[in-house]
Amino acid sequence: MPFSELPDGRLPVLLTAHEADLLPDAARDVLDYLGREPGEVAQIAAHLLGTRRLRRHRIVLRARDTAELADGLRAVVAGRDHPLVARSTGSATSRRAFVFPGQGTQWPGMGAEAYRGLRVYRETADRIDAAFRSAGLTSPLRFLTNPPAGESVSHLELQGAQFVHAVALAAVWRSCGILPDLTIGHSLGEVAAAHVAECLSLDDAIAVLAARAAAIEAIPGDHGVAVLGMDAVEAAELITRAPGWLELSAINASTSVAVSGERRAVTALVDAVAGTGRFARPLAMSFPAHTSAMDACGRGVTDALPAGEFTESAVPFIGSATGDVVAAGTDLRSYWLANLRNTIRFDRAVDTGIAHHADAFLEMSGHPSLLFAVEDGVDRSVPPRQALVLGSGHRDQPIADSLAANIAAAAVADPGFRWADLLATRPHRLRRFPGAPMRAEHLWAVSASPPAQPTLTVTGERWEPCVVRGNVVPAPRSVAVLGAGPGRRPDPAWAEAIRRHRAAVPTAASEAEVLVVLAPSFPDADAAASVGALSTALDRGLLDYADAIGARCRDVWLVTDGAEQINPDDAAPHLASAALAAMHRSVAHEHPDQGFHHLDLASSDRAAAADILDILLGTTGEIALRERVCYRRTLDREAPPAHRFDAGVLDDVVITGGHGTIGSAYARALPALGARRITLLSRRGERDDFAGAHGTEIVSRACDITDPAAVAAAARTAGEATLVVHAAGTAAFAERTGITGAALTEMAAARLAGLDHLTATWPMTADTRILLCSSVTAVWGGRGAAAYAAANRMLDVAAARLRSAGRHAVAIRWGLWEGSTIVDATETARVQRTGLRPLTPADAVAASLADHPIDPLIFAADPRRMQSFLAAADQEPPPPVADGPVTASEAVRSQLALVLNVDAATLDLEESLFDLGVDSLLALDLRRRLTRTTGHTVALASLLGGITGTDLIAALQRERESPA
Repeated sequence: MPFSELPDGRLPVLLTAHEADLLPDAARDVLDYLGREPGEVAQIAAHLLGTRRLRRHRIVLRARDTAELADGLRAVVAGRDHPLVARSTGSATSRRAFVFPGQGTQWPGMGAEAYRGLRVYRETADRIDAAFRSAGLTSPLRFLTNPPAGESVSHLELQGAQFVHAVALAAVWRSCGILPDLTIGHSLGEVAAAHVAECLSLDDAIAVLAARAAAIEAIPGDHGVAVLGMDAVEAAELITRAPGWLELSAINASTSVAVSGERRAVTALVDAVAGTGRFARPLAMSFPAHTSAMDACGRGVTDALPAGEFTESAVPFIGSATGDVVAAGTDLRSYWLANLRNTIRFDRAVDTGIAHHADAFLEMSGHPSLLFAVEDGVDRSVPPRQALVLGSGHRDQPIADSLAANIAAAAVADPGFRWADLLATRPHRLRRFPGAPMRAEHLWAVSASPPAQPTLTVTGERWEPCVVRGNVVPAPRSVAVLGAGPGRRPDPAWAEAIRRHRAAVPTAASEAEVLVVLAPSFPDADAAASVGALSTALDRGLLDYADAIGARCRDVWLVTDGAEQINPDDAAPHLASAALAAMHRSVAHEHPDQGFHHLDLASSDRAAAADILDILLGTTGEIALRERVCYRRTLDREAPPAHRFDAGVLDDVVITGGHGTIGSAYARALPALGARRITLLSRRGERDDFAGAHGTEIVSRACDITDPAAVAAAARTAGEATLVVHAAGTAAFAERTGITGAALTEMAAARLAGLDHLTATWPMTADTRILLCSSVTAVWGGRGAAAYAAANRMLDVAAARLRSAGRHAVAIRWGLWEGSTIVDATETARVQRTGLRPLTPADAVAASLADHPIDPLIFAADPRRMQSFLAAADQEPPPPVADGPVTASEAVRSQLALVLNVDAATLDLEESLFDLGVDSLLALDLRRRLTRTTGHTVALASLLGGITGTDLIAALQRERESPA
């Protein structure tokens, strides 16, 4: 029988899409299916998991039955929050820190519900309890599960129960596939953190607990501990003025500290601070933790602590006694003495966790107590980071529901999470189940509805110097390097460079977040040799690197040698390298969940692997490295000004592919523009379609330009050409796995070999203009168009080579042509849905008849979608704004009311948030809501620093009015 390991017994149903706005469509489709077909949640979950690829945007719904599933789906469709729905757009694999709090938030019976209802929790608790009993110690289960009313509880029972609860909760997380990459402990929680990290055995952990408890009970006097919402400097000043003995015992965050001392002094300090509207709360502790009073424990506690050292572990343990990673070999006794005596520096422990690249902090406690401090640490980090911060339970909620919700949130945030392990059921396929909603596949750009009047655009590629982020990245990314083609192995220097790089972790290709593909070093050869080498490489698996893309992969980089020309005076690119880059851009359209990028190196400037890694991990897009300067390819909104052809350029025109769509358009348009003579070359030969007009002589000749003898024969009776329009060429389209070397060779034949024959044989003047008809796919790529894009990119390179030889040549990268038969009607309709429109032949021809200083792109497009074609890079979307723009006052009042669960009209915004009832946990909730509603993030410190609702409104208003 299928079952779920989620603690609440619900099944996870995963929806995923490559665009966020497709998720409501996916939910609507499943909802419609539920209305048509009987089914079970397990079958639907298994079908979705088995038939859909994990994509960038993800939603997981938890459901016991189809009624719960339908309710969650309706919330997704409506864009509403729902307690059984978790979302994420995270693209990097999470690095998780399990966080273990100290004493002070426990309560009798806090584990009773988990012990009764969660098998993994109960088995773990029983195992630890048996170890306590074997050591001759009191069972911790009495306080944890159901202590008799009125009976006293020893410190060992209390601390043991806290330890068992934390370790058992961690076991539940682990059983669901959420494993720690590091652990962080706070005071007593350090014992559980060290044990879960597997650097402290269970027997030693119990011995530490017993020694701690005995030491605490030996301290005379009546003591207490309180948490204050202020920084350490202000707390120290208050302590010096307070009557009675107090000491600073913990610094948890920039505005959260703990003080310990005589209970009367602690109580007086709490009352004084709370009276000013600041956060102040006593903890359930009766000993002066982490103060000089612990020095009285003396030799007795030292002898009771276990001898030995912390053992080696794959999971780092970060202790708040030092604020740092506890190294293997550290003496147990000296460390646990420091744990009792030292001021707790949880703030430094969080900083250390962030420095070790933790981006998910999961608290192992019955009720969150450290989430505020963790998020404060994240806020303080430099550079700024984002992190997932979650608890395990909540005192006012069923533990199974809280755990399941938080586990689902952590799982969906990790693009590498193994859902198949969590959903323990065999793959299942349902009949008539809807497919995944997809955008119209973009051949050139993104989809939009067509306008009435398309805009003809003439633009061009431009390379601009760019700044790489200095390899400053939020966390190391797993990197693998492959050679393009079979049997090609990267230089061993790459492995060493990745190992040494601070932002890279070596891994297998199937597990890599960044896949680096090293192109072959194609020779700078002529057209025939280049096409031959590339075609052979294709047939031998040149593009098979795409098969290595794993579920974790987010970026695929192709590194080429001499594929781009940055400045007009630079050497022309290598034909085969440029063609491979164009194919890479086309293969990208088959992988919408990954970013496909390209780095080109100069042939004469072999950069070191470490330098290349800096670029690959520090930027994206089309990048070139020249003499240690990085350039990024962009597209101008308009090409540089071009001078119209003089009338003499149209004296003697030669058009190859003369009876194709583009060649015919020139033959019809040029007479009206003053052409005196036009020679049409095509395989089909004589036609009567182009009767002379405007006094133009039109000659149509049968000439296969791939045959040098045929070109030579036609050239013997020709006059000197003043304009050559090279429009000959065939086209074939196939997905990556269907591309063959033969198809590329055939498409390159007329374009490249024919061009070579024409320029070598046909008589031309010194000023003859040569227009090579290429395609925008050479620049943008297109799905199923890899070989076609490659052939056209080589034509672009041919134009550059002709210019280097002193010819007046330009490659025109055409968009979609009206009446084109190069693709079928279905494909034409799909391209038009992207916003690209058919070019009007007369307008297209007129736009091309100029001395363009660069190879232009000429296309017609929906004017509303122009930015989609011309944007150099994706922009980070602004935070979503709920229900349209709201004023700061409306946002604060409404969200504060939701957090406090009160009527918004009853709120007195002149009171401090603390007086209104906002504690540290509610402050986190309020901040997240305000960020989502207003698009501005409020500093956590201010929310518990005595700020009133009115002050908060004013602060948000200033944020809105300040310059961006």
